[in-house]
Amino acid sequence: MRKVQVGFIGAGAFISGMHLQTVRDSENMDIRAIADLDEELLKKHSSTMQVGYTTTDYRTILDDPEIEMVIIGTKQDLHARFIIESLDAGKWVLCEKPMAETEEETQAVLNAEKRNPGKLAIGFNRRFAPSYVETKRLMQGVKRPWFINYRLMYPNPGKQEKGGFYETQPRILYEGCHILDLVCWLLEDVPTRVFMTGDKLLNNCCILDYPDGSQVSFMCGSMGSFCLWKEYMEVFANWTAITVSELADMRVRGFPGEFDRVYAPHRNERAKEVLKWGFDFYEAYKVQWMWEARNHYKEKYGMDFEQIQRPTPAPFDITKFGPEHLDLANVNPDKGWIGSVEHFARCLREGTDPDNANGKAGTTATNLANALLESLETGQPVEFKQ
Repeated sequence: MRKVQVGFIGAGAFISGMHLQTVRDSENMDIRAIADLDEELLKKHSSTMQVGYTTTDYRTILDDPEIEMVIIGTKQDLHARFIIESLDAGKWVLCEKPMAETEEETQAVLNAEKRNPGKLAIGFNRRFAPSYVETKRLMQGVKRPWFINYRLMYPNPGKQEKGGFYETQPRILYEGCHILDLVCWLLEDVPTRVFMTGDKLLNNCCILDYPDGSQVSFMCGSMGSFCLWKEYMEVFANWTAITVSELADMRVRGFPGEFDRVYAPHRNERAKEVLKWGFDFYEAYKVQWMWEARNHYKEKYGMDFEQIQRPTPAPFDITKFGPEHLDLANVNPDKGWIGSVEHFARCLREGTDPDNANGKAGTTATNLANALLESLETGQPVEFKQ
């Protein structure tokens, strides 16, 4: 079976911990090349995985006729530029979110997508998360309107440090765009009006009104504790409800013959135990994984860690379960990272249209984030036109 030859532009922490490992372990893809300005990082990757070659000049990737697919993982201010150059070089392109920062950039990306045969995918991987795929399947026949509540709340002190790239970047754009895309994908529509309160950079509450009367409330922020899971979704409709905790624990109500689900973590980390003991094990294990780093976070950020104590004694001793995959940066739920990249590569090889978020979806997410920021500035709801 022919393997898709993949070139990486940017190989920072997320790309190194996720997409590089996905391609490394894939039966459908090979790492043809990695481009990054950090020469020590390139040496590390060359010594720890099979890489065709490395370079500090991204144009080498674009000029390589063997490379069919480019994965872009630079800072977001370069996304639009690298997408356009990669498409114009004849590549299929998967770019991390957000696709762009401004309306002018989104239009330039759309133009490049239109004039080139290569496909564009934006890294809205939650479309491939098993729990959310199942949520959409179950809700397909349910009468509208729906009411969706989403919490994306988790401390991220590293991205708030003085002098860092994200110090002046609105979280609703670089992180919230994930959920703005997700709810539009679930509802298969875009909102007509949006409203946001909070502050410009970190913590916001949003309301999105949809044409059929559906509404989304979205809390996006950096408060809370590392010891509580990051994401929680509730979907309500007439006589039906679905909740999903951390994309792992799914509770289904009002669907005859259906049942609750528990989903294994990313790369099936401790899947046997999670499926046996459920979400209590997942949550305790995630904290246990980070336990050795507690002094670092206490000293640097003043952040306390605590072991989780449930009212009923757990049927397991969490301290006896160490990491299974030593190259994982952390234990994470299955957010669809592997599925999204594998699907895109298979479609390239087979010549079919991918189900990944395309340029239009990337444009919607960016424009929604900017409309919410406009609402925050004016204090008024903003009419949204795609």
